[in-house]
Amino acid sequence: MKSLNSNRARLQLMFSRTPAVKFFNRELEYYQSDDERLIGFVSLDNIDNTYHAMLFDRNSLGRYENVDMRLDCYTIDDAREALSNMMLNYVRDNAKMKRVGRKTDFFTLVADKSQIHPNFLKLRNEGFFAAAKKVIEEISYHHIDIDGNFTEQLQSINGFDARIWELYLWCYFREENFEFNTKHDVPDFMLNKLGEEVAVEAVHIKRTQGLEEEMKQTDFPAILEKLRNEMPVMFGSPLYSKLKHKYKDKKYWDLPHVKGKPLVFAIADFHADMSMTWSFPAITSILYGTEQMAEKDEDGKVTLVSSFGDKYVKKNNAVINPLFLDDEFKYVSAVLFSPCGTISKFNRMGVQAGYGDSSYTMLQTKICYNHLKNAVYPNVMFNVIDENSCETWADGIQIFHNPKAEIPLNAGLFPHAGHHFYKDGLLYSDMPLNSTISTMTWNVKNMPFKMRNFSFHTREVFDTIVKQYNM
Repeated sequence: MKSLNSNRARLQLMFSRTPAVKFFNRELEYYQSDDERLIGFVSLDNIDNTYHAMLFDRNSLGRYENVDMRLDCYTIDDAREALSNMMLNYVRDNAKMKRVGRKTDFFTLVADKSQIHPNFLKLRNEGFFAAAKKVIEEISYHHIDIDGNFTEQLQSINGFDARIWELYLWCYFREENFEFNTKHDVPDFMLNKLGEEVAVEAVHIKRTQGLEEEMKQTDFPAILEKLRNEMPVMFGSPLYSKLKHKYKDKKYWDLPHVKGKPLVFAIADFHADMSMTWSFPAITSILYGTEQMAEKDEDGKVTLVSSFGDKYVKKNNAVINPLFLDDEFKYVSAVLFSPCGTISKFNRMGVQAGYGDSSYTMLQTKICYNHLKNAVYPNVMFNVIDENSCETWADGIQIFHNPKAEIPLNAGLFPHAGHHFYKDGLLYSDMPLNSTISTMTWNVKNMPFKMRNFSFHTREVFDTIVKQYNM
């Protein structure tokens, strides 16, 4: 028996344990058999302070499932010894591990060759994305394709972005210890935790940049202009379309299995390459009619100027009322957003789990919420991604609550997300430490020198870092 990277173990076992167990059972150490076929963990029972040992093997569908256990050990050493003995004495019975169905395979081509998304081919074939591919393979074994066309759409030009976003949400919701009700086609997720249910429909801003079009270098003034005029409408349009959508002649909130439960729209921005790195502020504009801008006064001091209220967003002479200030949106409890629901997220999660091509070095820059009083500049962190990293699926998740919702969303169900509340003309935010609001990832092959992690939250530190690295 040998130690196993906790990042890999949590990934491999993410869908193998009943979420409710984790509320009273804290996993402490992970191990694998010498041939790396079996995995297990030692845990602490929070109720009676005894230790447990759990052993897992893959069934015929590729899913890890519990095959042996030893409960109520008095010391952690007893639990370790029990787990080691279970691994040594375990004999696999293929007949007992046989399950109905076939192992899910996202990467054997089933879509029409003329319709395959080029980014899917990169994910499938290139070493740059080897870690992301391994992560998606691992979680695919547990995926239940309700519609019957998930794999084809994941591979296709019209479906790749949407399906990646849904896979990301699926991982995040499980990390938050939700169970899934898969009996219904619509909405995309019916979540359950501790007796409370939440309905979530995934939506995204569709790509407007051509797939073969080179990424444009957008300067800061152009980004500000887009945030003020173009992006709020780009977020608002698909959200409004979801509000009007009907399934079997019923709106989402009138479906029998949704009625009386909070309804959340989860939106991502895929309209152009790297657009998620800067489009985040437009969500508060379209939902609440708010705008926050950093401005210099006559003395050169930078301050944050905010405007709030029933402000209209104008585009091509069209007038749009902020969605959450409109009674028509009272059926939507909240909007969820993340700038991290992309292939790069899966790539980082894979590298920290020990997957991927070892000839690549993965680097990340993330802009984070700054909790310092009167802060104007955000925190900026530079990370070298490796097996010591501890990024979570929750990092980057932001939930915007509707002040007029008929059925409010219980923020306590999503403890690792950032939460935003609007009241009396002001926006209040409760953000986790180092919560990502923008991120970029590089994967450098055969990097000739080593980098180190660093962070800064003032202009002075920024200038020091730039000078040190001759940036």
